[in-house]
Amino acid sequence: MNGKVDYGNWVPKKMLRTSYLVILFLAAVIGAAFSRLTGALNPELVLFLRVVSILAECFMLCLSGYFTISYHLFSYTGKYKIQERIVDYVVGQLNMADENGKILDIGCGSGAVSIKTAKKFPHARLTSIDYWGRSWDYAKQQCEQNARIEGVDDRITFKKGDAAALAFPDESFDGAISNFVFHEVAAQPDKRLMVKEALRIVKKGGSFVFHDLFLDESLYGSLEELAEELRKEGISRVGITKTADILKIPALLKTRFMIGKIALLYGQK
Repeated sequence: MNGKVDYGNWVPKKMLRTSYLVILFLAAVIGAAFSRLTGALNPELVLFLRVVSILAECFMLCLSGYFTISYHLFSYTGKYKIQERIVDYVVGQLNMADENGKILDIGCGSGAVSIKTAKKFPHARLTSIDYWGRSWDYAKQQCEQNARIEGVDDRITFKKGDAAALAFPDESFDGAISNFVFHEVAAQPDKRLMVKEALRIVKKGGSFVFHDLFLDESLYGSLEELAEELRKEGISRVGITKTADILKIPALLKTRFMIGKIALLYGQK
């Protein structure tokens, strides 16, 4: 099918536009602070305004520059294609005992993981859910269009859904996959419960691959303890892979508030 896929970017364009607007606003404030308009004001107040506005502008220039560079590193069309490399790796770790089975993609975003999964398992059927909030450059229509262009739309159903409370019965899927989603779900602050909810819908013997900021102990606590807890609750096989080094993520992106804490939690129920 003709057309060009649009898988978006993990750095939303809205964030970049907002940062640029703030920079312009602060530039105007700085200009006003050094203009003759401040002549009637208290000199100490004028000095305070000048210092604060310059420091704020410097901070925003650094922050905006960081996110702009990150945007280009993640881009599917750029040189580094970090986002695509991560998706390829995550999908590559999903091993299905029944390749004709049903797979759930939790937090499908632009459909990239779902489409890669559908191509890897050409006889499987996928259900892909996402909340598609305003904060991100993703939409259900975008997912469906990408799937049509990639020729897998007949095997993927995209639905609006809540990852914190999956609207599916227990053990209704042969496999589950999720990439860089759980930490974003505000409806469930306990991220360990997010993992358990995702596992709830996987059949006994089914496979799972979850990729998130699992190394951030403020979100998940000890990942090794989580894995042991899952084993005690009946998950037959649980593995952990620290993916940032394997994927050779640039140091610029390996910060705490970007993807420096990513890890893969995978196995068989």
